[in-house]
Amino acid sequence: MVYILLLIIGVLFFVIFGLIINFKISNLDFQRRIMLLEDIILEMKSNLEDQNQKIKLSEDLKVKLKASNESLKNSIFNLNCEIFEELYSKK
Repeated sequence: MVYILLLIIGVLFFVIFGLIINFKISNLDFQRRIMLLEDIILEMKSNLEDQNQKIKLSEDLKVKLKASNESLKNSIFNLNCEIFEELYSKK
């Protein structure tokens, strides 16, 4: 009877020891995955900041293009007016 009790205690000891080792391995794996996720999140944050900067530059460029377009329209209109004045003044 004592041998059976010692055998059961030994088996339970190895089961508990195995569970502790399995828990530590799982915990290390979890920590590794968390670190990878943190790296991915930091990379995505950096990409988001870069894209936000590009969007800001794009919006600034859009405003500048709009102003240039207006200036160009006025210049073309004035040039057409001058051409018509020269053509009709010769007749």
